Amino acid sequence: MPINTQFEDEDWQRINRDWNAWWSGELERPLLTLEIPPYDWDHLTKWGLGISVDEILEKTQHTLEATYWLGDAYPKWWLNFGPGIIAAFLGSRTEYKADTTWFYPLENVEALSDIHLVFDPANPWWQIVREMTRQAVARWGDRVLVGTTDLGGNLDILASLRGTKKLLMDLIKDPLGVELLSKEITALWLRFYDELYAITAQAGRGNTCWGPMWSPTKGYMLQSDFSYMISPRMFKRFILPDLESCCTHLEYAFYHMDGKNQVLHLDQLLAIKRLRGIQWQPGAGQPMADKWLELLQNIQAGGKLVQVYVSTQGALDIKRELGGKGILLHIVDEKLTLDEGRAFVKAFVST
Repeated sequence: MPINTQFEDEDWQRINRDWNAWWSGELERPLLTLEIPPYDWDHLTKWGLGISVDEILEKTQHTLEATYWLGDAYPKWWLNFGPGIIAAFLGSRTEYKADTTWFYPLENVEALSDIHLVFDPANPWWQIVREMTRQAVARWGDRVLVGTTDLGGNLDILASLRGTKKLLMDLIKDPLGVELLSKEITALWLRFYDELYAITAQAGRGNTCWGPMWSPTKGYMLQSDFSYMISPRMFKRFILPDLESCCTHLEYAFYHMDGKNQVLHLDQLLAIKRLRGIQWQPGAGQPMADKWLELLQNIQAGGKLVQVYVSTQGALDIKRELGGKGILLHIVDEKLTLDEGRAFVKAFVST
């Protein structure tokens, strides 16, 4: 049955126009994406490898049709198989637990030299992610933008394969081994990305991923949650080369800066010429992004775009204090009614 997202061709034309203007610095106002879903999305790993693609897409279609996409938001769905699913593509045992996904270290690995990374087209997790992406695009066509799954960052993936504590020790005891595996993971990351992008691009509506970003061509929300635990010197050696390689490959790259310890790496991030912008996520127990105005200003002063998750009030506060040019304010609020959402967007635009 055809999907009804209540989003017309003229709406998609508006998305294309305004997002392109935002990327180029020509949009004077902030972007505001307001999504009102009936409930939160769960990890698809919950269903295991025996997942029925048709059944999941049918359930997903009902949810998409019940979601309101307001402001600069657009109908999208990304395949949530857990953060850093490449670890599963490379052999990590994968398990769904309490609304999240765990990736277990490879077995029979005593040292980094025991890890041998190869692209395996027959890997069952890779097959299900690729097939679900293909079928979603075939089913919804240009009515829904299907986003690339959460591939993860190079050391995040390696931490899943090796174990976080062991990898932290490896940084000291075998830094060259970490460097070599990191480069291998980056090359595999780009291959997985390109294969999925070749599928999603067929819809002709642009590109998206696990973040709220829309881009006309190749884009992604890069990340390295592992960097929260290391120094700027180690970040420069082990993570920065991966980010630079990905930014060279992508035309619209963003970085997910998660937690205040990652602020230590901000100067290095700002120095990546092809990195378009930074998503600031304060982290658990911290005030929301609208309370970090100085940090947001520093990112802007570094010549980068900014994306944050906020409440309706937080969006108004940021616009009032910073003006909002070059900022993307993303709100997900299942408690709002459609009328309330429309009224907020109208009031936001007029302030």
